[in-house]
Amino acid sequence: MYNKSLLLLVGALPSIAVLFSNAHGATNLNNTEFSITIPDNWAYQKSEVTLENVFGSGPWIRLIPIEFSELLINPGQELSGKSIENGGAYSSIGLDTAYPFRNVPLDIYTKYNLNLSAVKVLSKTNATIDGEDSIRIHRTPRDNSTNLEVIDYYTVHKGKPFALQLASNVKDLQKYLPQFEQIVKILKFVE
Repeated sequence: MYNKSLLLLVGALPSIAVLFSNAHGATNLNNTEFSITIPDNWAYQKSEVTLENVFGSGPWIRLIPIEFSELLINPGQELSGKSIENGGAYSSIGLDTAYPFRNVPLDIYTKYNLNLSAVKVLSKTNATIDGEDSIRIHRTPRDNSTNLEVIDYYTVHKGKPFALQLASNVKDLQKYLPQFEQIVKILKFVE
């Protein structure tokens, strides 16, 4: 059993850093589950392999347009719908370790996510991510934030569930959605 003090101490370590891509183009990121290319106008944060192994959390990447980098001033504050109600966007991509099952059909995994809280589904379409079937959901936010919309992609690769999400202020959605869609399009799973 883990000591709670140890967990708090480890959680506070600067083992997860926010990095900015270089000005010469996109940044390629690889982890144990997938690789993506991030446009040079997005900041990103990625999980560290050491914490994934210790705590069993899957690899993930969080992204935010550099234009909204003031939201990164307080690293202890989690990005949320409330933080972008007046403008902004952010994305998260990763192995969904919060979902407790493996080898579950994609439609069941998607229904599970939609049932987490009351949301209004604006559209639902079939898609593919690196050759895997996926479901794209355009929905309202879970936390009753106003002026926000969310795009989710759900997919299952080798029995493991993955969630890719863009949360955006309505006025910024059309600006950042094409970039997010490009990131999703070129995501590659590690075989």
